[in-house]
Amino acid sequence: MNIEEKVDRLRERLTEQRKKLEEASFEKGLAAEENKDLRENFAYDYWVSQEELITARIFATLKEIEHLTRKPEKKIVKKSRSTPVERVRDIPKKKWL
Repeated sequence: MNIEEKVDRLRERLTEQRKKLEEASFEKGLAAEENKDLRENFAYDYWVSQEELITARIFATLKEIEHLTRKPEKKIVKKSRSTPVERVRDIPKKKWL
C-alpha cells in the first residue's frame, strides 16, 4: 500500500469521524433540552465525553495525514573552517561606576 492510498483511507476515516461528531453534538443538544439541569444529566455528560473523544480522534487523524504528506526536510550541513579564528586580546573590561 503506497502513501496515496493510506492518505485516501485516512481522509475517508476523517469524513466518517466528522459525521459522528455532528451526530454526537445533536444528541448532546437533545439531552440538554430534555433535562434542563445539566448537573444531574447523565445523558448530557455522556455525549460531551463522546464529543471530546471524537474530536481527539479527528486531531489524531489529521496529524497522521500531515505526517504522511510532509515533505522531507533538507539537512543543513555546516562547513568546517580550515583556518582558526584569531582571538582578540585587547578588549577593555567593563568598568562599573
